[in-house]
Amino acid sequence: MASPTSSVLPADGRGLGRGFGMLWTAFLIANLGTGISSVAFPWLATSLTRDPLLISLIGVIADLPWLLLSLPLGAVVDRADHRRVLTTTHWGRAALTAGIALALATGTMALGILYAVAFVLGTLTVANENASQTILPRLVGPDRLQRANARLTVADTTVGVFLGPWVGGLLVGVALAVPFTVDASLFALSGLLVLLLPVTPREPSPTSRSLRRELAEGLRFFWRHRPLRDLGLLLGVLNLAGAVAIATQVLFAQEILGLNAVQYGLLFMVGAVGGTIGAQATPWMESRLGPRRVLLMSLAGSASALVIVGLASHGIVVAGALSVSAGLGLAWNIITISYRQRIVPEGLLGRVNSIYRLISWGPLPLGSAIGGLLVTAGQAAGGREIGLRTPVLVSAAVISVLFVIALTRLRTGLWSKTGSAYADDQG
Repeated sequence: MASPTSSVLPADGRGLGRGFGMLWTAFLIANLGTGISSVAFPWLATSLTRDPLLISLIGVIADLPWLLLSLPLGAVVDRADHRRVLTTTHWGRAALTAGIALALATGTMALGILYAVAFVLGTLTVANENASQTILPRLVGPDRLQRANARLTVADTTVGVFLGPWVGGLLVGVALAVPFTVDASLFALSGLLVLLLPVTPREPSPTSRSLRRELAEGLRFFWRHRPLRDLGLLLGVLNLAGAVAIATQVLFAQEILGLNAVQYGLLFMVGAVGGTIGAQATPWMESRLGPRRVLLMSLAGSASALVIVGLASHGIVVAGALSVSAGLGLAWNIITISYRQRIVPEGLLGRVNSIYRLISWGPLPLGSAIGGLLVTAGQAAGGREIGLRTPVLVSAAVISVLFVIALTRLRTGLWSKTGSAYADDQG
């Protein structure tokens, strides 16, 4: 098997190479568009309906591809040229967001259209994120994966959670069609940059093998590798709880915190400062505390932050809590993604990524649905405010239980730089 960097053009001397620099730039631009969408889509939904169940259904539909399509798309990524997958998915998202802008401009926008676009966008996002993680070991060496993932995570936080939502709030204030027009341009530019990546086309995997056999091969590797299996299951429950909490967050922001569109974007912006700090500090925290303690801190911090959010009535308090939670959450991502990229063979990485993400992200649509139902039930029992606070506090309770479980599952001996010591772990 070729080394991870054998197909990459020479580095540009800045440590991670010209190829990574171009991937990082495309990632930055695309995530700016995603950040804008994170405000524009739910705000558009509230202009079409005030029903919490119908609003949460958008999240259900957008996340459904993680559950339904992660496995087959992972096999496709392993067979295909990663650069082509990235380009196609970026341009597909550009076309869809342009379609939303056109529907708004012509007065033909409807909730059904929003649901359909959400599903297709979610499908393209599944393929895009899988390919982004799978191509990275071909652009940087294994000893630089932690650093590369940290830079990508900082970029994601800075523009996707920090700058993007704030810009989205400003653009929504101009007109609802404007943020979607900007999104289309950003995704189109990202696709062009990825098309120019200085990486030789990847030799496709043999297509004579059945898709089922290839998926089974990836599943066996994942399930027999206990650290990967435990991390995937833990993240699945964590993301389920997170989806419950955020399913109706736009209504929480509007009705409990009293925020307008610009202020809602600022809430993300302030909250993401901690995310950026956490991503930058992850190598230091891991070297001082060890990965196990950092991951446990992430769970404890998330549970505590949700308790504060669920009881708060002021945007600044909520932003502060989210800032701490985001920093610890991104530390979890950097540590676990880098670990996965180091220990999974390149030919299996797309499939293992898809299985990992099926387990960890597949519960998102269920969480969104539960969030909407909890608001409805809480509202019936104690009024609108109690209803909107209920899913946040329930999520905090679930993550607290998860922390207790993780104390025994995330053992100190899980981690090594290669992961080879654990590949035969059948426990």
